[in-house]
Amino acid sequence: LYTYANAQEFVRRSLGIRGVLRPIVERLAADPPDAAIVTMTGYWDIFLVRHLRRMGVPVVVMLHDAENHPGDRFHVMVGLQRRLIAMSEGIITLSGFVARQLASRLSLAGKVQATIPLVAFSYAELDLPPAPLPDASTARPLRLLMTGRLKRYKGLRLLADALQLIGAAPPLSVRVVGAVQDRSEIAALAALPNVELDLGWKSDRDLLAHLDWADIAVLPYVEASQSGIAPMSFKRGRPVIATPVGGLPEQVRHGETGLLT
Repeated sequence: LYTYANAQEFVRRSLGIRGVLRPIVERLAADPPDAAIVTMTGYWDIFLVRHLRRMGVPVVVMLHDAENHPGDRFHVMVGLQRRLIAMSEGIITLSGFVARQLASRLSLAGKVQATIPLVAFSYAELDLPPAPLPDASTARPLRLLMTGRLKRYKGLRLLADALQLIGAAPPLSVRVVGAVQDRSEIAALAALPNVELDLGWKSDRDLLAHLDWADIAVLPYVEASQSGIAPMSFKRGRPVIATPVGGLPEQVRHGETGLLT
């Protein structure tokens, strides 16, 4: 189902939401599901969940976050998410951290609850070759990669401060890749001689190519529910250096799959 491409189209199509969702409603009527899972909260979910409840279909909501991250602007989504939780029979979180956050804010009595850790996709459709092993040679600088959606809570300034403290020893080559929320957040990194920026939205193929270039992925977050980059890095055989915040200690086993510092 096509949704919308911009704010104006969202408003226009939301005003005619019954017509927009009619194909899904008709399909549900023709082939009723045994259960439904909301895998990623969206603005129109509440309309379909209401319809599913009228059909007697149990609904489970998967929660990526219990609260907005610092710098996030979509505060209305938290209210919609909580309404969906109230209407659901079950809750799935991707980390114990989010489960605890949620339990401290809402009454979940009577709801089925489960925590299922976030794992990497197979990316089989990309037909990628096996990931090359990192080069253990000391003939080149150690390659560090920070990638993903570069929002304020991702610790861009913290990474810049750390690189300045490290200085020239050991020699490092650092890539920062992804769509940046606030250009001012990246200014300190842009000024460092050993940092290469590749800003803008990247496809899965592009992100995996950058991971294959790297020796280590870095997650210098100041806040986190969990990370999608961590399992992607492990999938490509790369260890992760992360800050011990939020759900990251559940994903990175210190001294085994990476370092928490």
